[in-house]
Amino acid sequence: MEAGPTRGFFTSRSAVALTALLCIALILIAANIIVGRWVDTRLDLTADRLYTLSPGTLRTLAKIDEPIILRFYYSPQLGNEVPSYGVYAQRVRQLLDQYVAAAHGKLRLETYDPQPFSDVEDRAMAFGLQAVPLDQSGDRVYFGLAATNSTDDQQVIPFFSPDRERFLEYDLTKLVHYLAVPKKTVVGLISTLPLEGDMMAIMQGRPSQPMAVFDQLQQLDKVETLGTDTDAIPADVDVLMVVHPHNLLPKTLFAIDQFVLKGGKALIFVDPHSELQAAQASQASPAGVQTASDLAPLFKSWGFEMLPNLVAGDRKNAQQVEVPVPGRDGEPLDYIAWLDLKAKNLNRSDMITADLSHITMASAGILEPLPGAKTSFEPLIWTSSDSTKIPAVKLNGLPDVAGLLANFEPDGKRYTLAAHVTGPAKTAFPAGPPKAAGPAMSKPGDIPSSTAAKTGSWLKEAKHPINAVVVADTDLLDDRMWIDSQNFFGRRLIVPLANNGDFVANAVEVLAGGEDLVGLRSRGTAARPFEVVDEIERNAQARYSDEEHALQQKLKETEAKLADLTGKNQTETPANLSPEQTKAIAQFRVDMLQTRRQLRDVQAALRSNIQRLKDALEFFNIALIPIIVAAVAIILGAVRVRRRRRRTAEA
Repeated sequence: MEAGPTRGFFTSRSAVALTALLCIALILIAANIIVGRWVDTRLDLTADRLYTLSPGTLRTLAKIDEPIILRFYYSPQLGNEVPSYGVYAQRVRQLLDQYVAAAHGKLRLETYDPQPFSDVEDRAMAFGLQAVPLDQSGDRVYFGLAATNSTDDQQVIPFFSPDRERFLEYDLTKLVHYLAVPKKTVVGLISTLPLEGDMMAIMQGRPSQPMAVFDQLQQLDKVETLGTDTDAIPADVDVLMVVHPHNLLPKTLFAIDQFVLKGGKALIFVDPHSELQAAQASQASPAGVQTASDLAPLFKSWGFEMLPNLVAGDRKNAQQVEVPVPGRDGEPLDYIAWLDLKAKNLNRSDMITADLSHITMASAGILEPLPGAKTSFEPLIWTSSDSTKIPAVKLNGLPDVAGLLANFEPDGKRYTLAAHVTGPAKTAFPAGPPKAAGPAMSKPGDIPSSTAAKTGSWLKEAKHPINAVVVADTDLLDDRMWIDSQNFFGRRLIVPLANNGDFVANAVEVLAGGEDLVGLRSRGTAARPFEVVDEIERNAQARYSDEEHALQQKLKETEAKLADLTGKNQTETPANLSPEQTKAIAQFRVDMLQTRRQLRDVQAALRSNIQRLKDALEFFNIALIPIIVAAVAIILGAVRVRRRRRRTAEA
């Protein structure tokens, strides 16, 4: 009998399947290499899109002309000892990698581990990074960033605090922005208040010094003082700061209008009753002059208004003042027009107020968006709901503090005292520029215009979204509201009592950053709360807390009684005790052991639901998927066997 042809290895079914699996594996490996090297695509499924760079960041990175070096200093020991910092460090590093990838070679990232007494640590200290002691041994760790550009300008983040994780992208983009555009911010100042000091007093030889907020601005930025009769804002001005625009000439209003419409940034302080102006007694601001200021026509074109002649009163945030009482010492009373605003009255999502905790204001006005406005009106500072509107006239002279408090009736509304306004806007001068000469406005809406204005020489609407921060209070800038000034060996020492100066500095910084930085709002955090676990803990705590407290109290009493009988050594029974005392000690020890056992049972019950949840999650994450895959494989195998048997039987 002649044998049939032998089936070769490459013609067998198992060999074909093995070869196919090998080819599929090679294809997957090749595809991963190709995608990883040439395709820069990520899928961000986080709720706040934590790992997706904002358009403002991408625009900032596109503006880099010369290389910037990012030096990331991180001590792994910090993450090992405090795991939350390790998680945050990974988040920072991943975000830095994204910046480098998006900058297309204009950013270079260097990572360092600053070991104690090393050259790397010396360099970190030279950059001004903050060293934090990790434990009692004195070991110091680092977690910061130092960046430099080609002209040796430098910006640093001394220490990455997890508390600022929501603003991590903003901080990094701001750092890159100031290195990509290393120019000192120019602040143009138009003010009818003596922020620079009383010029008349100086001319008369009397001592006068600038307000603290002006000193601070000069230290951080370049301040150019513009006259209140200016008819054009210089082109080099980055941020226009307008303080108490009282009776400005129409040409000055037009200059402000056009500056903002052309993309200029503005920080404006208006006031229905400026106590700072009322306190001045010079020719520039004589006593008894009208203390209100407004930019009503401009504000209207920007989509909001300051309520005229009204001041916000807030009983919950009122400052206490000493009110004189005839025949006895002064009595402390809440002055509802002077506000002591805390963190809950500040916008935690806007970079200007995110890190501030305390703002003080006096006789502040109320800002409200207009119906149908196209601009975005984002409140920055607001009152509590225990607030009301006060006619500004009631604050003239010496206000009746006691009467205002006694007659207080809350409206149940929160009033906006400062706002960030952005978006499309039109000019407040639709008929064209005002006349070259003319009297100052007698009222906010009285704007003379010229019919001979040249068409095309002025803007009728904004080229880009406007960007302005408006504050309905000028007294926020007054030294007496936020600092304690002391003479330290002939040198003026300023001790801040509130964040008023920080608010001004932040506003200028954010506005100077342009739309790219303004568009960066607070993001979420990589760390997610275990809401289900927290809920289980709260329910268990409510169920067992009384029993746990009773057992702990019983245990303390038992231990105290045992200590009275045995002294400090509770494990040994003194020899000079009576049989009754010995029996009592034995019973106390039994009670103590039983109480401790019951307490452990209660504490175990507190954690039992959490442990069950943990076991269930571990089962689902580790075992469930393999079980499902195995079950499907078994079912498919059984089906294939049945089909094969059926085909064999039919043959």
